[in-house]
Amino acid sequence: MSLADISKHPRFIELVKKRHQLRVTMIGLMLTVFMSYLVAWAYFPGLVNTRLPSDSSVTIGIWFSVFVVLVAIFLSAYYAVVAGKSLDALNAQLIKEIEQDA
Repeated sequence: MSLADISKHPRFIELVKKRHQLRVTMIGLMLTVFMSYLVAWAYFPGLVNTRLPSDSSVTIGIWFSVFVVLVAIFLSAYYAVVAGKSLDALNAQLIKEIEQDA
């Protein structure tokens, strides 16, 4: 089976579509969080430098920074789980069908 045949295979098309959709969603979420972080630091420095709780040395900016890192870790883990389950399963089905057709 040639590459042209594989690229027209319905499972391959489904796999490419799901991978693309997942990547675009993940990038969009991370960009939204990170750009919010940058905008907060650039345009609301007073808010970002507010201490939370008021008697500590920890500011909202530090909490927001921790939040950005945790979101990145969560999104990476989510992608690994989804890729490990559904995308790898689709890939295995595609390989099986291609081997049967060959």
